[in-house]
Order: sequence, then structure tokens, then C-alpha cells
Amino acid sequence: MVPTPENIAKMKALEEKEKLNNLAKIKNTLIEALVKKNNYSALKILFFISKDIANSGFKSEGELVNMIIDAKTLCSYTGLTTKTINRNLIKMQETSISFYEDNKEIHMSLLPRIEINYGGKLEVDMYSKVFNLITEARNKYTSIDLSNLMKLKSKHSIRMIMLLEYISGFSENIAKKKTYSLAELNGMFGTNYKRTVDFVRKILEPVKEELDNISKLSFVFTLHLDKDDVTRGGRPSAKGI
Repeated sequence: MVPTPENIAKMKALEEKEKLNNLAKIKNTLIEALVKKNNYSALKILFFISKDIANSGFKSEGELVNMIIDAKTLCSYTGLTTKTINRNLIKMQETSISFYEDNKEIHMSLLPRIEINYGGKLEVDMYSKVFNLITEARNKYTSIDLSNLMKLKSKHSIRMIMLLEYISGFSENIAKKKTYSLAELNGMFGTNYKRTVDFVRKILEPVKEELDNISKLSFVFTLHLDKDDVTRGGRPSAKGI
């Protein structure tokens, strides 16, 4: 293609369209629920479904939404094998998410029904409420770059990307940072560390290294020290990150 101004404009338009196709718009209530889960393969599958729904124009009708997915395309996009996908679809059927809506606490299965057709198709049912959490792009949503997320190997890095996208989505007049206690971090990352320094060494530092090397999005962190809780001759303990 000759690099004329018109052709350059067309190329930029195509690049922008491809970028938009890789963004899954997901409401923050679902993000907060998903970062607490412990299976990165299932997360990749769910985000592919969110991308596929957005591009296919499925509509929510009744209590359930039925989706037919091409298994080969799913494998190619997520980098997962058919065996891994089938195993994790079953895990997703056993996984429930919790969220609040209209002063109610709701618990729902991610995928109430799956049908694995060995001819290359997967048929999945999803509750309309969960479907709506994924597809609605109202004032509060997180846009996740799926091409970025699919490169990651660590489940903790995938959780962190979702958390970073959530923080990145803060409005312009709000600082792009958030403070979490060790208990909150353990809850989000599915860990049970007793000391903040252990969480930093085992989770934050390896995750930061992977994101710095692979991801277009990374982070810096600071320990918040409790200077009022210092034993004689000792160091202040960390009360948050």
C-alpha cells in the first residue's frame, strides 16, 4: 500500500478498529467478584466470551442467554488446549459470583449449563443478570485489553491486570491509585499470607516482573507503615499497600 495521507488514515482506522475489538467492557461489580477467583484459565475463557458477545450482538432474552462458541477460535485466542478449556468450563459451572443489586445480595453460577460438542462447537448458557454485568457499558465499566491479558501466564498477573484496569478507569480528577490492606489483598488474590512482606515477595514482585516484561500496563507500589505500632527497637509494621 502506497503511504499516501489517505492510505495512512485508513490504516490508522483499521488499527483503531482492531484495538476496539480487543476491549471487553465489563462492569466493575463483576471485576471485583472475578479478581477473588483462583483459576486463570477460566478467567481467560470468560473474557473471550465477553469479547465474543460484544462482537456477535447476542441479546438477553428471558432468564438465560444461550451462546454457541467455536472451540478452535477459543483455543487460538486464549492459547489454551481443548482439554484445558473443557476442564475449566466445568469448573466455571461450579463457580458462583456474588454481587449487590438494589439492596440485595445475589449469588449466581457463572455458567449454569455447558454442552461440549466434539464436532468443534461449545454451547453455553449464562444467566441474564451475569450477561448484563458483562455487556452493559454504562457510566461505570472497566475496559480490559484482551490481547494484553491473553499473553500472561500467571493467574496472579491476570488478577492484577483486572485490578489495574479498574484503577486506570478512575475519572481524570481522581488519582490513579488505591490502598488495600493485607486482608483485602489476600481476598482478591486467593492467598492467605500473614505478613505483608511475604505477600510483596511472593506475589507483588513476581507479578510486577511479568507485567514489566510483557504487559502494556504495570504498576508501582508503596508500603504504608503504621508508625504508632512500633515495638521497642523494632520496625513499624505495614498496614497497607
